[in-house]
Amino acid sequence: MQLDPVVRRNERAVFRELASDEGGVLLHLDSGAYHGLNVIGTLIWTLVGDGSTLGDLVEGVRSKLTETPAGLEADVEAFVEDLVQRDLLTLSKE
Repeated sequence: MQLDPVVRRNERAVFRELASDEGGVLLHLDSGAYHGLNVIGTLIWTLVGDGSTLGDLVEGVRSKLTETPAGLEADVEAFVEDLVQRDLLTLSKE
């Protein structure tokens, strides 16, 4: 996956943040499946907003961490790919 596709939320996914530092939960309205997010997953979901590139997501996460893990780009990309597979996020070339 390249760092230039635009990541967007599926309109059929509903997000609820849990208590501070506990992450959040996503509900796919069509499948009825719940998906738990840790704190970093919640941060990425929030950073997606109305649309964001993978590069912007990586930089957004990097700016919130005091120590950046070596594989941050790969981790963010894997997380986004997982949510795309679950039909919670979409990728476009816009």
